[in-house]
Amino acid sequence: MIIMSVSHLSLLATPTLVISYIVAGIFAVLLVIKPRKRKTWWRHVIIAAILGSAIGGTVIWYVGDVQNAFDVPPTWVDRIWTGVLVAGICVGVVNLIGTTWIRRVIAAFGIVAIALASGLAINNDVGEYLTVGQLLGTDTTASLVLPRPAHTGVTGVDSDLYATWKAPAIMAKRGRVGSVTIPGTLSHFSARKALVYLPPAALVANAPALPVVILLSGQPASPSSVMTSGHVPEIMNAMAKKNHGLAPIVVVPDQLGASSNNPMCVDGPLGNSATYITRDVPDWILGHLHVQKGAKAWAIGGFSQGATCSIQFAAAHPTLFGSFIDVSGQKYPTLGSDAQAIQEGFGGSTAAFDAAKPEAIMKANAPYEDTVAFFAAGQNDAVYSRNTDVMTALASQAGMHVTRYVSPGSAHDWTTATNGFSHGLGFLYPRLGLSKSVVSE
Repeated sequence: MIIMSVSHLSLLATPTLVISYIVAGIFAVLLVIKPRKRKTWWRHVIIAAILGSAIGGTVIWYVGDVQNAFDVPPTWVDRIWTGVLVAGICVGVVNLIGTTWIRRVIAAFGIVAIALASGLAINNDVGEYLTVGQLLGTDTTASLVLPRPAHTGVTGVDSDLYATWKAPAIMAKRGRVGSVTIPGTLSHFSARKALVYLPPAALVANAPALPVVILLSGQPASPSSVMTSGHVPEIMNAMAKKNHGLAPIVVVPDQLGASSNNPMCVDGPLGNSATYITRDVPDWILGHLHVQKGAKAWAIGGFSQGATCSIQFAAAHPTLFGSFIDVSGQKYPTLGSDAQAIQEGFGGSTAAFDAAKPEAIMKANAPYEDTVAFFAAGQNDAVYSRNTDVMTALASQAGMHVTRYVSPGSAHDWTTATNGFSHGLGFLYPRLGLSKSVVSE
């Protein structure tokens, strides 16, 4: 019970952040208090703090800006707190040398407290991990429980479902989220468990066949990131409430294999991610859920790396996905560098790398007769806003019906992802046959 309680502890809650900052501040004060008989104390502390700040600033500049390890420039919050972290460690080390055992114990706890506060501050900036369990990868979502009697089977596209659907008098107010195992039958891709959202309309007797939305996380992340950090259940429940319980069935599969992996949503040396998402996942959905079949009833979307995958898949498979949501995606799939991507992900083939770019895929399949593209990026995300400029232009040139949204005041973070999902899914409601007009959360 204690483990479960800790696992659900919020990392973004104001009390958690404030307490961590206060504790770190107290230890910081204790670490700089001059001990007896240390005449050069202040000189050492000041040098350690300045040196630590310089090291921290240099490290995040090199890793984030020069190496582009995060595929987006670090924010000033990230830079400042990285400097605080390394400065705190350096001052803590000063306290470990030639001091009493009590002082050394305080220094050890102080380093941990400052590291924890810095990590929480940076996490709060990007909104990556909501709970302790999500951070540790130990959060568990119960296995999906289908309604009784279970509803499976496939029907054609129903573009007027909102007009014919009559909600029963008694119906759940919220949808149901559960985990499922989607095997890589054809791809042999080793995926983590997927998550599924069933709206209220899917939980009643004689439930209607519903449209499908597949959502993909960024990298590093997991399917749970989309549901928790992306707030998809809350978004869907709010929209379902406005539409008599109607919402798409949302499936969040794992296109990565592990949080640190990036197979770039192609079939290659890093895994057959493309076949998994475009064959194994749809086959599982059609065999286990009561859904509509047809491109107009199926959409795919994602954030960051998942957004790049979404435009790759939708552009390459217009008869499977009639719509896609690209929130802060790349112009094309890559790793730390294009050279690394070519070598590790495409077996050294530059031609295969170029062919996997959405621009090449769209040119090969254009013109698109009935593909709807929704792009979103954060107002403060210069890099991915420029990517979006490029991709919206290419999609329009290929004949897609393009809409763009800018998330106010956010950058390359889960706030942008949440807003992008909310507006994108609401925009697709009429196309999916779930409402007469666009729905906002």
